[in-house]
Amino acid sequence: MFYASRFLRTTRPAMVGPDVYWVKTVLAELGFLSSEAAQSWEFDTQTEAAVLRFQRIHGLPVDGIVGPTTFRTLWTLGGQKALFGANSESPITGSKYPTVLLHIDGGRCLLHHFAENRLLRSYPVALGSPNTPTPNGYWHIISREVNPGGFFGSRWLGLSIPFGAYGIHGTDNPQAIGKRATHGCVYMLNSHIEELFAQVQPGTPVLVTGPAAAGRMLEVGVLPGRDIQRVQTILQTLQIFSGRPDGRYTPATAAAVASFQKMEGLHISGKVCPYTYEALEKSYDIAVGAVRP
Repeated sequence: MFYASRFLRTTRPAMVGPDVYWVKTVLAELGFLSSEAAQSWEFDTQTEAAVLRFQRIHGLPVDGIVGPTTFRTLWTLGGQKALFGANSESPITGSKYPTVLLHIDGGRCLLHHFAENRLLRSYPVALGSPNTPTPNGYWHIISREVNPGGFFGSRWLGLSIPFGAYGIHGTDNPQAIGKRATHGCVYMLNSHIEELFAQVQPGTPVLVTGPAAAGRMLEVGVLPGRDIQRVQTILQTLQIFSGRPDGRYTPATAAAVASFQKMEGLHISGKVCPYTYEALEKSYDIAVGAVRP
């Protein structure tokens, strides 16, 4: 498993959404994009050029793709300032006990809406898949958008997760509700997110709980597992691994990982560390054309 919201990049048709808008807003705040260009929600070639410049200046992998490492750097350098202004206090730094709380129960795929210590309603939701789970933690609402459209349905509530553009939003795929099937975002039925949206403001805390998803270093000798099977499946999709994805980290798996690391310009170790995890998931998304949040 690996924590990653969708990898923002140039595609045909172009990726569009509030996550793209957030990235462009921060790039504009940091001087890599004009304020006029930042008004669009489309990840166009101008956005890609700005991302490339940002990555080059800050010593990141220069690929024009916004994944967890680039997201984290954007958030650290300009995310909060872009969202809340240079002189305004962030609504997520207050010490008052919250009167409204959203609790996302990952064990049951439910979102509980509390107000004044009372449960008002519970909504069924879709959460991140086992490969790209919704991050557990104590987050806050940082943005609200009406009618983002497409994959995002009728409403968007952005979350303060610093390593990706995660949000609670509507969907064009209601069949996913109740399942772990997303790229980490939280899907709600459009009628439900519209009801909730009217009662939630920036700064509202969001508690995400559920089965803990912890990555591990993969190397020859580790116990078999689904994480190894996932790596083997990706390498097979990329036509680097010809064996059967059986979840065992064999010398053949290590050799395939080393070949992938060489192709990506990573340190060649034959072991899967966080940097290799990110590169694998990014390459897989590109290979299969994954663009859903």
